[in-house]
Amino acid sequence: MIKFFRLIRKELIETGKTGKYFKYAIGEIVLVVIGILIALQINNWNEKRKDSIKEKQIVKSLYNEFLENFDYTEKRTQELFSFVEGSGKQLLLLCSNKHTDISSDSLLTLIYNTFIAAPAYAPKVSTFNRTINNEEFNLIQDDSLKILLNEYQSILDFTYVTNGYLLDYEQDFLKYSQDKFGGISLAKNSTLTIHEKLFANIPSPNHSFNLDYIVLDISFENKLTKHLLWYGYTINRFTELQEHNRIIRSYIDKHYMF
Repeated sequence: MIKFFRLIRKELIETGKTGKYFKYAIGEIVLVVIGILIALQINNWNEKRKDSIKEKQIVKSLYNEFLENFDYTEKRTQELFSFVEGSGKQLLLLCSNKHTDISSDSLLTLIYNTFIAAPAYAPKVSTFNRTINNEEFNLIQDDSLKILLNEYQSILDFTYVTNGYLLDYEQDFLKYSQDKFGGISLAKNSTLTIHEKLFANIPSPNHSFNLDYIVLDISFENKLTKHLLWYGYTINRFTELQEHNRIIRSYIDKHYMF
């Protein structure tokens, strides 16, 4: 093809057809430019197609992680609610009524379930963190989805902070309980398999504690009330997180095809 164009240029020059030569040269330049533009357009289209495939893969991974975390957070919410409505409320009634119509073992079980049994909140967020904190986030072309993800990040951070306070109060109560009940008495109420094996053949300590003194102790009442309040705050954070989780999954269902 190049040889063909050279022959045309040579013929036009040799025959003295300068005007036609310049017109031909301009036409040849235009064809080259058009060819370059077409090549760039094809390349851009191909890159956008690749980015679109990557975007769908990222969003699908996020969706699956959100779905898994929804079930996990739902379970954690029910656990916390059961602690509040069960053990926590019974302890609160004991403090409010100023009586100890309960055995020492039952009281320790209520205390353990209220202050210690709740595990830390640890959802799976590896995909979310990897996406939100690096260049993968820029591959998401839907600005509305990016806004929703940023909002979820804020709610999640707030949830960690709230749940962190709850765990701090648990540690504070552990220090308090060492003087009141003794570590072995409290630990024997653990339902974790490893703890049950560890304390299975350990006899209960000989020392006793005054139930009336514990229930009438203003420090115990204050720690219990503060702890239950933060149970409530944490449940509210979980509820807010769940609602935003639903919104994001609903948006993805509507705007993305997998």
